[in-house]
Amino acid sequence: MGPKGCVILQCDPEEPGSCDSGCNGGLMNSAFEYTLKAGGLMREEDYPYTGTDRATCKFDKSKIAASVSNFSVISLDEDQIAANLVKNGPLAVAINAVFMQTYVGGVSCPYICSKRLDHGVLLVGYGSAGYAPVRMKEKPYWIIKNSWGENWGENGFYKICRGRNICGVDSMVSTVAAVQTATSQ
Repeated sequence: MGPKGCVILQCDPEEPGSCDSGCNGGLMNSAFEYTLKAGGLMREEDYPYTGTDRATCKFDKSKIAASVSNFSVISLDEDQIAANLVKNGPLAVAINAVFMQTYVGGVSCPYICSKRLDHGVLLVGYGSAGYAPVRMKEKPYWIIKNSWGENWGENGFYKICRGRNICGVDSMVSTVAAVQTATSQ
């Protein structure tokens, strides 16, 4: 999703003083569209996560580390998502984050979870068998990197059951073509 350490700026061109939809459903595709218009991405150290909803947008064009040439939506088929992940690296996904808020470890595999997407995360890997406490057995899972810091979940990562689009994790999957700029090296 761009050079290591880059974050997507979710600034809304309609409201240049504040960021996208924040905790009210700001998702990747609107962020990608804005990033294309804004000219690029800043490094995480220059634009760190603060956990503030609708914070003031602090985009600084002089600190662009990578530009986005395009973005595309990936197939909703899990085998194709996994193949794209292996071939191209991390993918941006949207998810219903209700069960993420109380996650402490293992494979999250809720029986009922809305597919109403409300949080953007990074799909970074998958496994074939991890223990799911709710199901009391091993299940295949996706590995997701969240933006809530390393003290959350499993060092900032979340495992969710793979195979049934739980919490909508397979509903909005996208990737970007990013190019590192000369000033970011």
